[in-house]
Amino acid sequence: MNLPQIPVIDLGNRPLSDLAVLAPDKVRLLSASGRALTTGLVQAWMDRRSQAWLARNVTPYREEIAAVAAASGAAGVHALNISTEWACSSIAQAGCLMRTLDWPLHGMGPALTVTRHDSVAGAWWQATWPGFVGVLTGLAPGRFAASYNQPPIRKTTSLKPLDWVLERRRSARRTAIPPTHLLRQVFEKASGFEEARLLLSETPLAIPALFTLAGADGRSIVIERLEDRYRHRASPNASAIANHWPDLPGFTEGWPRGWLRGVDSARRFRDACVWASGLDVLPADFSWLQYPILNKFSRLAAMMDCISGTFILMGLEQAGNSAVPATQILRLEGLKSTG
Repeated sequence: MNLPQIPVIDLGNRPLSDLAVLAPDKVRLLSASGRALTTGLVQAWMDRRSQAWLARNVTPYREEIAAVAAASGAAGVHALNISTEWACSSIAQAGCLMRTLDWPLHGMGPALTVTRHDSVAGAWWQATWPGFVGVLTGLAPGRFAASYNQPPIRKTTSLKPLDWVLERRRSARRTAIPPTHLLRQVFEKASGFEEARLLLSETPLAIPALFTLAGADGRSIVIERLEDRYRHRASPNASAIANHWPDLPGFTEGWPRGWLRGVDSARRFRDACVWASGLDVLPADFSWLQYPILNKFSRLAAMMDCISGTFILMGLEQAGNSAVPATQILRLEGLKSTG
């Protein structure tokens, strides 16, 4: 079976909306997949709500999202760009970051794209999809690597569906920046690990988030965020996260409880911690992709080293109760922040 290659697009200083102009078919593919998951009526309602929400929120990328919708003619572009239904596992240590990203949309694996960007802080690369203007997984050689994970739903009542609704109502009242837009700003502006850590920790957010950050100075950290609060878990302890707030000794006081998200988040966290505790260099292959870190919703697996400038990536798609490669493995090595 001849799997497709992951394209690498050098956007330089151009906006991410230009990627949709280059690959409008991939935007329409994701739109159709979202429509199949939610139905056309629900997608249209989500899109209207998302557009109204973005009109109120602090983000420099509002016009890019509108440009994506116009260029592709696809429905649901605004909803896609503020969707937080991503579940993920992230592992960081010694300048290395490994992660999977899980989402139930079909077609995401083959549509995976790598983009290169210039910024005042230096060049950076990310794994993305045409039509999406935030950042989920990125590498800034010589500075840091970082990823976004979906946070848990806060437990306010004893009913998860009701708490989901309450979480949405809470976010609807916020006007701060969405987390994936903040992560993009960090790649564009932060000169190194410490500046990135401060921005990801202290910038007010529209919704909670989980960030994993690995620096070229060897430090790594998980930043667990509420809208206006944060807490850190840093190396030499395992820097790993799935999609819940771990109940660690001395680490729960004053923090809300949450509903776990994704496939077996607790076990994914335990397995990720094992990998993080022994992570000095990137593994030679993707043998670490084992259940439940690899599950039927997995759509990408990535390994990054911000010291050596290595970015290894593979798209995944569902096959029965698991996921299988949907692209060839892309290996980018010796990436530099300049030139």
